[in-house]
Amino acid sequence: RMLTHEIRSTIDRHTILRTTLVELGRTLALEECALWMPTRTGLELQLSYTLRHQSPVEFTVPTHLPVINKVFSTNHAVKISPNCPVARLRPLAGKYMPGEVVAVRVPLLRLSNFQINDCPELPTKCYALMVLMLPSNSARQWRAHELELVEVVTDQVAVALSHAAILEESMKARDLLMEQNVDLDRARREARTAIRARNDFLAVMNH
Repeated sequence: RMLTHEIRSTIDRHTILRTTLVELGRTLALEECALWMPTRTGLELQLSYTLRHQSPVEFTVPTHLPVINKVFSTNHAVKISPNCPVARLRPLAGKYMPGEVVAVRVPLLRLSNFQINDCPELPTKCYALMVLMLPSNSARQWRAHELELVEVVTDQVAVALSHAAILEESMKARDLLMEQNVDLDRARREARTAIRARNDFLAVMNH
């Protein structure tokens, strides 16, 4: 409950995602946690957020990969190979035994306001991909309650992103309305000034 509260305590979408990785990493003692976001065309996923390791800029993978299709086809966390493209998050340095990796889809419920490069062409139904890696060189395995936690958090992230997008839309609409009201008030003042000037001119001419 505290974990989901931390995630939903902000209205900034980037903070939501970053907080999600940090809190999951802390709660589950992860070696790495990363989020792949859909790119401009929707045909690729871009590695956009990582918990620990710095990744290549604009590192992408195609969405048609079987492992991605497998994860996107279910709302459950799925164990994946640590050698598949979306799980290669740890810099290769020496010999090590990679930890178990799971991936889960993150629904982007209001994608119109949550896209890489602010692109409007993406479909309204789309997913991001979250990848979670247990510590390497350990015998630890994913347990059922941990997978359930990941799934619950993913649902909460989707809701939080939706709320953030709705709030952003409402704030933009409010700001636009305020601007329109200011413009209308200015136009009214200018009209009144013009009317007074005309009346003063006519009064002078009549005398």
